[in-house]
Amino acid sequence: MTGIIWACVATLFAACAPILAKAGTKKTDPVLSGSIAGIVLCVVIFFYAKPQILAESSGLLGQKGIIFVLLAGLATGLFGICFFKALHEGVTSGVVTIVRCSYVITLAAGVFIFHNSMSVKDYIVIALMIAGAVVLNLDERKAAFSLLASVCAAGAVILIKYSGAQTDRSVIAFWCVFIGAVVLVIYTIAQGGTQKIKSMSFVDGICLILAGIAFPVSHDFYNRALSMAGGIATYIFNMVLLVMMICSAVILKEKISGKKLIGAALFILALFVMQQTTFFGI
Repeated sequence: MTGIIWACVATLFAACAPILAKAGTKKTDPVLSGSIAGIVLCVVIFFYAKPQILAESSGLLGQKGIIFVLLAGLATGLFGICFFKALHEGVTSGVVTIVRCSYVITLAAGVFIFHNSMSVKDYIVIALMIAGAVVLNLDERKAAFSLLASVCAAGAVILIKYSGAQTDRSVIAFWCVFIGAVVLVIYTIAQGGTQKIKSMSFVDGICLILAGIAFPVSHDFYNRALSMAGGIATYIFNMVLLVMMICSAVILKEKISGKKLIGAALFILALFVMQQTTFFGI
């Protein structure tokens, strides 16, 4: 029972993270918003994984694949720029579903770059994800930044895999987020960051800080739920998109249409199929 509670709390935090991020762009420049959230996220990851980061970073930096880690960090920074611009322009659930389709790009890269083979289940997941994202975004007209964010997210994952870095995932995540935050800060300064900070809303700042905290905290709670409730925790966590739509409707006044619900259902079904070790005997 405790594991289910942790899973529910993790789902709520994960759903609220992009909503808080979008709320933080209401009166604040999107890239400045990304810089603030990125810095907070970096600090929180360091807080959670300080021993691993301090112990394993030297080994990571000594590898020949460091260039790929740096490039992955750059991709993370570009992702932050595109993601926050997309949130500023679009509907939260629509942006998130397109960004999460980076999984499709990563699978395709696995076939063409790493010569992996795809199962029937993979094709079903791809079809459901794309269908869900398309249906959910039928009424949206601004998806360019969401698509770019999806490509950047997939690029970061592919570069990390190609680097062959053998270290704790939290260490790689920290350095990618750290480099990404630096990219965001440099971009913000280059675009007149001083003036943007002066005109920033206090409420937006609080929302961005909470967004930076909510994401890693949700994954910490999810990992605790997994250790207690196993697969049930994953089933609950897969409902993040639906919870996000409900919360965004209440907090951001974003409308929930029949099309969006159908799109969300297809996308959630894709996540359900993804976690199955077998699917109709396949």
